[in-house]
Amino acid sequence: MNTTGTLTPGGAADESWSVRWVSRLLVLVLVSEVIPVSASLVATALPAISAEYQTTQSSWAMTASFLAAAVSMPLIGKLADLAGKKKLLLWVLALTIAGSVLSAVAPTFWVFIIGRVLQGASFALAFLCYSLIRDLFPPRLVTFAVSVTVTGTGLVVIGQPFLAGWLIDGYGVAGVFWFLAVLTAVLLTLAVIAMPQTSVRAPESKPDFVGAALLGFGVAAVLLGVSFAPEIGFLSTSVLVLVLAGLALLAGWIVQATRTSQPLIDLRLLGSRSLLPIVGAGGLVYGAGASVGLVLPMLTMTPRELGGGYGFGLTATQYAIFGVISGVGLVAGGLIVGVTARHGARLHLIVSAVLMVVGVVGSALYKGDYGLLLGATAVASLGLGIGAAAIPNLVIESVPPERQVISSSIVEVSRTLIASIITSVVFVVLNSNIGRIVQGRPIYSPDGFDGAYLALGLTIAAGGVVALLIRRSAPVPADTRTVMETQ
Repeated sequence: MNTTGTLTPGGAADESWSVRWVSRLLVLVLVSEVIPVSASLVATALPAISAEYQTTQSSWAMTASFLAAAVSMPLIGKLADLAGKKKLLLWVLALTIAGSVLSAVAPTFWVFIIGRVLQGASFALAFLCYSLIRDLFPPRLVTFAVSVTVTGTGLVVIGQPFLAGWLIDGYGVAGVFWFLAVLTAVLLTLAVIAMPQTSVRAPESKPDFVGAALLGFGVAAVLLGVSFAPEIGFLSTSVLVLVLAGLALLAGWIVQATRTSQPLIDLRLLGSRSLLPIVGAGGLVYGAGASVGLVLPMLTMTPRELGGGYGFGLTATQYAIFGVISGVGLVAGGLIVGVTARHGARLHLIVSAVLMVVGVVGSALYKGDYGLLLGATAVASLGLGIGAAAIPNLVIESVPPERQVISSSIVEVSRTLIASIITSVVFVVLNSNIGRIVQGRPIYSPDGFDGAYLALGLTIAAGGVVALLIRRSAPVPADTRTVMETQ
């Protein structure tokens, strides 16, 4: 430890597991759980959010968070290099608390969405936790610590659906966000007490705030225009103005990114034959796969008499079985990737795409059959778990070591950015097929779900095709994979 009270990397290289290291690991594992817990709770609550605010735009509860994550993660990474990872971890937790409270008390839907934008910063918690482990823990403990942090997420995903049911059915939408606020406040307190700061800095880092604003507002304007198009007309003045303004901002971002020394996303790297297919395939497969779980609550919680051939009228508590099946699939997918790592992440991503397409097609064909829909959900979730575990390893296998840090950040931005776009597209399809509005909640026609699943299936299939273009470089020893994923 240095004189400023911060810990230098490798300073405790000869230490074994102790109460100090176990307590720090436990805090980081719990902090990293904020991401899947928040995402799963909000996804399950989408029907309740539609009814609460009497809106057809509930998808923005996820789109806003994904989009905020895409533009904020590179900024948070650069700020962490400048100010320290612990400090940024605490700031991100504080933003998450503020966003949760705002969403809990929001008087209008768009105030609620501002809260979700603030919560989008929580996606950075994962790489901040991994980076803290790398900087603070003795080298021989790092691999195990990261593995526990990653697999702990799966355990929470399995148990979370029952929590979601209890909160939504018992306390409504506000209950979900008050729970997240209290949970995050407790974790913030634990992080202040248990986690030291590190002396690792990169003073040459320069956050690209201008690029983040251009990209974020550009994509948001386009998606906002497209989202309202089914209601006010695809050629209406408002839609055209929003889309054209968004495209202008995006064009400005491309120009700005090519003229800045440290852009938000280094577009020049996308010219790399090794990186571009990973960015495209990973973003398409993961982005569409993540949206499958947003459609499912809308489908299963619709009463059969209103759905016209689909729907089971499930409460959030009854929906928990679908959540558990999804969680098991995600965990199993990660384990499969670990056990079969020798076959390469490219094959894993292709298998992931195939399984998800099968699951999506099955969901469309058997949306009125409880058992078969449950089986299709299991297949799609297994595919998503395999894909999520394969994408970091693709960077390790295919990108030169000196470019893996920046490449990983670009891939993460691609995953969340494409997820925000696909989510909006899916709900545009659904909102173009509203059969009726019941107590403020849209009831979609069966054709709407068929169209949504078709859009998802085509996107995932396109990602699988792009994955065929990925080239693998020299193999990386299996025992170094986990450590490299944290960089």
